[in-house]
Amino acid sequence: MYDVLLKDGEIIDPAQKMHSTGSVAIQDGKIAAVGTKLPAMEAKTVWDMRGKIISPGLIDLHCHASFGFASLGVPADEAGLNTGVTLLGDGGSAGAANFEAFRRLVVQPARTQVYCFLNLAKAGLIAMPEIFTLRDIDIELSKRVVEANREIIKGIKIRAIQPLAEWLGVKGVEIAKKLAADLRLPLMIHIGETRDRMEKDWMDDFSRSAVSLLEKGDILSHFLTWEPGGMILPDGTVYPELEAARKRGVYLDSCHGLNHFSFTVARHALARGFIPHIISTDLSANNSSVTQSLPVIMSKFLNLGLSLDQVIEMTTVNPARAIGEEGRRGSLKVGMPADITILETVKGDFLFSDGKGCGSLHGTLLLEPRMVFQSGEMRPAYSRYHLPPIFSK
Repeated sequence: MYDVLLKDGEIIDPAQKMHSTGSVAIQDGKIAAVGTKLPAMEAKTVWDMRGKIISPGLIDLHCHASFGFASLGVPADEAGLNTGVTLLGDGGSAGAANFEAFRRLVVQPARTQVYCFLNLAKAGLIAMPEIFTLRDIDIELSKRVVEANREIIKGIKIRAIQPLAEWLGVKGVEIAKKLAADLRLPLMIHIGETRDRMEKDWMDDFSRSAVSLLEKGDILSHFLTWEPGGMILPDGTVYPELEAARKRGVYLDSCHGLNHFSFTVARHALARGFIPHIISTDLSANNSSVTQSLPVIMSKFLNLGLSLDQVIEMTTVNPARAIGEEGRRGSLKVGMPADITILETVKGDFLFSDGKGCGSLHGTLLLEPRMVFQSGEMRPAYSRYHLPPIFSK
C-alpha cells in the first residue's frame, strides 16, 4: 500500500533520461515506485496528473533566502516550497562570523531545505561592499565553521566586484579559491559590476583573470550579464576565458537577479552554444518583481528556445551535481526522498523582463507549479508571475 500515487502524468527526470507518461508512488516520504502500471487501488491517496508534469523537486542553487538576517533577504519558504522549489542554495548571505546566527534565524525555521555557500567575507552580505582588505577575511574561522556545518555548507562564495578589484585585486579571488580547495568545496564566483560600461572596461580584464582561476566543479554566476566584468559583451563578443572555463568543467549559472541578466546577451550565448548548466534566480528583496520565482526564470529560457527537458535538467540534477548531492537530490529514482514538483505548461501571451538589462520578451509559455512534495508531504505551489512582489513575514 502506497501513501500517495501521482497517476498518469508526464514524468520528466533527466537524471534517468526519462520522459514518458506514467505514475510515481510515494511511501514513507520516499519514492517507492515509478512506472506505467501502478494500480490506484494500492494507494491511500491518488492524484490525477493528466496534463501535468511530474518533475524531481526543483533546486534554486543561488538565491538569498535570508529574510530577518540581511536586508537583501527573502523568506525561504516564499522562494522555496511556495513556488515549487524543494531546495534552496543561499548565495553567500552569511560569512564565518555570523553563520551561526544565519543557521538559527533562517535555516532551522524554514520548511524548505536550505543549503549555503559561505561568503569569504566574514560578515557576509550584512553590509556591502563586503571586502576591502584582508581584515574582512578570516580563513581559519571560515575553515572551522565549514567543518562544523558540512551538512549544509556546500561551497565558498566571493563577489568579483569593483571594490575587491581595487583593494585586493585578483589576490582576493586566489584566497577564496585556495580556501575552497583546502575544504574540497566548489567556489562560486559572482562577476559583473553594477554601473555603466566604459569603452575597453578594465573590469572585463579583472573578471577574465578571476574566471581563469576556476577549476572543474566551480560555479560561475551571472555568466549572461551585460555589465562591466561580463564575459559575453552586448555585441556578441565572447572572451576566450569563458570557453576555456567551460572546457575545464566549470558550471555556468545564468543566475538572473535584477542587474545581471540580459536577453540580448542570452541570445548571443545560446546562438554560440553557451548553454547554462544551471538556471537560478538570485532572488532577493530588491529584485522579486523581476525574478518572481524559479519557474518564471525557467519559462524565460523556454521562450528563448530551450526545451522543457533542458530547463528541468538545469534546475534538478545539474545543481544537485554541482553541490555533490546527486545521490539524494535531483531525481525520481526509487529510494530517494520524495521531493517532487508538479508543473503545468500554460499557453498564452506572457511578458517577461530581464530587469536592468532593459529588455523584454513576449512568450507563449509559462511553467506554472501546481503542487510540491518535500519528503512526501504535499503543499500547493504557484509561480508568482501574476502577483505583486510582496513578501510576508
